[in-house]
Amino acid sequence: MKKLLGVLAMGVLVLLGGCGTVTVKHEVQPIYITVDVNIKVQKELEDFFDFEDEEAEKKKKENL
Repeated sequence: MKKLLGVLAMGVLVLLGGCGTVTVKHEVQPIYITVDVNIKVQKELEDFFDFEDEEAEKKKKENL
């Protein structure tokens, strides 16, 4: 009799446990990415205008 009650109790627990539901809410939110390219642009500008600095130094040396 005890075994039958134990089996019934386990069966009831299994059946009630299977009735539980899980809800999941999905939200799609935008992702903002900021890329800082100032360093790259600054280096490219310095490389581009380096010829002016070199020419100015050459002229100073020629004038001395």
